[in-house]
Amino acid sequence: MISKNDYVRKRFAPMLDKTLKIVLSHRIADEFPWIGGDRICELCAELILEVVCKHMRTAESVQHGQCLWMGGRVDDPPARRKRIRDTDLVLAILDFSTADDLQAILTREAVSKWLLCKAIRLSEQAYAKGALLSNVDLSETLNRADNQIFSLLAAHEQVTQKSCSPSCDSS
Repeated sequence: MISKNDYVRKRFAPMLDKTLKIVLSHRIADEFPWIGGDRICELCAELILEVVCKHMRTAESVQHGQCLWMGGRVDDPPARRKRIRDTDLVLAILDFSTADDLQAILTREAVSKWLLCKAIRLSEQAYAKGALLSNVDLSETLNRADNQIFSLLAAHEQVTQKSCSPSCDSS
């Protein structure tokens, strides 16, 4: 039986409240006092932590040549006058530099060909992970003008008569 004066529990039990969830809950209560009581603030903190945990990756989960990139969720596609902030975003790990990319450079393959293959590969990888990349995403990641990316993809779609190629070998 634990005595009424359990000094160990009295002194060390508050250490259990030293968590990020409690810090967030306290901050929410301070910044938005009208939002509700402790339970609502803790629920809000849990929801924030859930989103943060979905978007965090350890360094070990990302390998050399890969990068984390956010794209719009596949089942929440872009629409006219729909802002990116109103779109559900998905985090994807993409292969930005592969042995094939380096081989294309070493064999002095035409820049437009390996750039197209890389754009298609990144788009397909993102799609497989539930994310959509825009031309602007590809432009930023490939360090090219968005109109150059658009032109390459549009020409590829006209030649293949489809919007997505299964592999770059056929192009």
